[in-house]
This record gives sequence, C-alpha cells and structure tokens, in this order.
Amino acid sequence: MFSIHGSAGRMCDTASRRELLTVGGLSLIGLSLPAFLRQRNLHAAPTAGRGAAESVILVYLQGSPSHIDLYDPKPAAPAEIRGEFQPIATRAPGMFLGEVLPLLAGQAQHFSLIRSMSVKPKGLRNHGSAIYMLMTGTDPANFSSTGLAVPPSRDDLPSVGSIVARQRPSVSSGLSYVAVCGPVKEGKEIGVGQSAGILGAAYDPFTMYDDPTQPLKLEAFALPGDMTLDRLQSRVDLRANIDRQRDSAKTAATFDTYYERALGLVQSHRAVQAFRLNEESDAIRDRYGRTRFGQSCLLARRLVEAGTRFVQVTWPARSDDEPVPGPDGSWDTHRNNFPTLREHRCPYYDRTLSGLISDLAERGLLEKTLVVAVGEFGRSPKIGVATTDNVGPGGRDHWPECYSCLIAGGGVRPGQVYGESDRFGAWPKSNPVHPFDLITTIYHALGIDPATEYHDSLNRPRRLVEHGQPVLGLF
Repeated sequence: MFSIHGSAGRMCDTASRRELLTVGGLSLIGLSLPAFLRQRNLHAAPTAGRGAAESVILVYLQGSPSHIDLYDPKPAAPAEIRGEFQPIATRAPGMFLGEVLPLLAGQAQHFSLIRSMSVKPKGLRNHGSAIYMLMTGTDPANFSSTGLAVPPSRDDLPSVGSIVARQRPSVSSGLSYVAVCGPVKEGKEIGVGQSAGILGAAYDPFTMYDDPTQPLKLEAFALPGDMTLDRLQSRVDLRANIDRQRDSAKTAATFDTYYERALGLVQSHRAVQAFRLNEESDAIRDRYGRTRFGQSCLLARRLVEAGTRFVQVTWPARSDDEPVPGPDGSWDTHRNNFPTLREHRCPYYDRTLSGLISDLAERGLLEKTLVVAVGEFGRSPKIGVATTDNVGPGGRDHWPECYSCLIAGGGVRPGQVYGESDRFGAWPKSNPVHPFDLITTIYHALGIDPATEYHDSLNRPRRLVEHGQPVLGLF
C-alpha cells in the first residue's frame, strides 16, 4: 500500500517555528542538518521555468552514444581522444557539434546542451544500475554487486513516467504515460525502471512497441464483441461499490483509477486517433525518417498533441547489443565506434530528432513540451582503452563520469551550453549535473514538487527523487 503527500513545509523563504524546533532532532529520523538545509533551499529556490511544461518527451538512447563524437567535440585534444570527426558550427552562437549531426546543428536555436552530466553507478560501470538511476531517480537497491539488473517487480520504486502520471495525470481521459519504440532491455531483463512498481498498475505505461512503420494494432482500445460501453460502465460502478462496502478505500481507489482510465480511453476518440500515423502526410513522415525510431518520435508528437503527459521513446536496440548495420542497432560502440556512428547511428538519429524539434516548434508545441534526449552514460574519452574489459579496435567503452544531454522546450532557454567538461571530455569542469538533478528538473518544469513523499512497501517515506536540485540555469 502507498500514500502520496504534499510537502509538509511552507513555500516561503523563512522557517516556521515548528521547523526550527525540529532541527535538533533531525538525526533521530535519519535526516542530517545538511539534508534539511538542502530541502529548505529547494523550496526557497527561484521559480524560473517551474510549471512551464505541459508534456515531456523522453528520448532514451539505451546503449549510450559517445558524447565527444556527438555533442562535445574536443578538436584540440590528442588524436586518440578527439577521434575522427570534426566539429561543426550550429545556429546557436558558440555551440559546436560533431560533423555527424548536421541537421541538429541547423536546429540548435531551439535546444540546449548539458555537457557536465556525471554519475557513479552502484557496482561496476555496467548499464543496469545507471539505467535504473536515470529512470527512477533512486539508487538501485535490488541489483547484483556488479550492477546487473534483476527482473522487474512490484517492489521496485516507480519510474519517472509513473510519478508524472500520478502527480499530473492527463486530462480529458487522455493517456498519462506512454512508452513507444521498444522496451528498456538490460541483459536478459526487459522493462528495467519502467513500471510504476509499488504505486500499482494504474500508473504503469501504456506500451506500444509495434513497429510504427507498419499500421499499428489498436485492439487495446476496442471492446469485446458482446460488450457495450454501458455494460462496461455498469461493471466498473458495481465493482467500485463492492470495494467501498468492504471498507477498502485504498483498493477501491486503485481499482477506480485503473478502470475509469481504461473506460475513458475506450471512449476517447482523441487518444485513439494519435496512433493513426497514416493520417500524417508523406512529407511529415519522411521528415522524421521511415524507421522504427523515426516514426516512434512522430507518434510521440501526436501523443503530446492529444494531451499525453509523458512519452518515452526508447531506442530499439538493447543497451549491450553489438552494434550492427542499419537504423536499429545499438549505441554500445565498444568497437568500430566511428564507422558505426558515421554510417548507421547518427544519420537516422540526426534526421529524427531534428525533425521532432523543428516540427514541435512550427506547431507551437515546443514551449509546452520538454524534450530530453540522453543515454545512461557516455563513452570513454580515450579510444581503444578498456574500462570494463570489453573494448575492441576503434571502440569507446562505458564512461559515466562525464557525458552530455540535449534538452529543449518546456521553458528551457534555447541555444545555450550548460556546464563544461575538461579538455579531454573526461570529467565535469564546471556545473556538474547528476541524473537525479536532471529528473528533478523534469519535475520542476512540470510543476511537480520533488520533495513530495510516498511510502514504499515497507512503509518507509520516500521522496520522488532521492536527492538533487533543479538545474535552474537552464531556464
């Protein structure tokens, strides 16, 4: 069972008498004075960008692209670090990208870059724990000592999308949290950090992993042949009444939430229409690219246009798959980094993400839609040097110490670079940003208080984000 509470503190710049009297006993409940002051500072922080976003599109690049080769070129570094690609100027003064992203360079007036992302995942430098941290805003407690994933369960903490669905549900019977393109996959485990976990199935994502280059199957929105909407509504009402008579308010609330939303989706023409990609012109579909990833990003645009609050587009290849030719291979370039990026990954990614950003901007949706494109970490600055005993000729290994994130819309000031890496792209030089800070920034943009608490399966209070501050310098 769980409960969600608003913040107990007041949104003001002075401590209440009760707060001050409580400070002396903070250590007794596991909250240190620095943590107390950090939470106070969060409440007292300026409100730049707060609540500017109505929707979020999270473009998750599982497998993690090389930050140096895409977003943070180092032309003055030695050849074994700077690599084969040259920097190119963009539409944003002073911002340079790798030569493999020419279309995004032409859209840089609409987005910003964070070049100082940094994290130390639990265990070894593997994908699993870094993915879980990025997707949930908490350190993994249920991973192996080497950071490998275990099967997802209802004991997991909720994903960012699930928190958004709970705290800011979609209006007008729309979808609150949708996951498209492909599931998050780490090793043999599918769905790491994707579900609502202990919050219950009502806040799980609606998943559509069919190939959107083909007509999508919409049976999920159809009723069985012998069922009418009136009969379904009657069953919902009957079950809710039974639960209330059993004096099980929380169970009833969960049931009502889940089934009322399901009923609303069946009744909602707008939600169903978002999945009909054939209604888009050939020119728009070509603009995004006729790939699984490209059409999934187009679907994301249609979903936020229809009122969906949170859409996650996950790159279709597993995080630790070997890179292969074609549009759907992995970003995990332990070998052959440069030909893989030049010929296969970047042309498709560049077309699609630039198409998404420009399309949102032209439709007037970008101001209210926060777009975040990020992997779970970066790639090693020095080519061919192993950090995980798994790197081949011309490859870059895992590198969580420093990487980049593209962020646009939702109140973010465009055309800026936040943070800086050192001359080798190995460590943040200024303004380090933890993944938890990024998640806090997402909540901030949506107007969700990250200090909000819920109770886990052991009835322990949990914050929406384990720690972190919104990156206010972006707004």
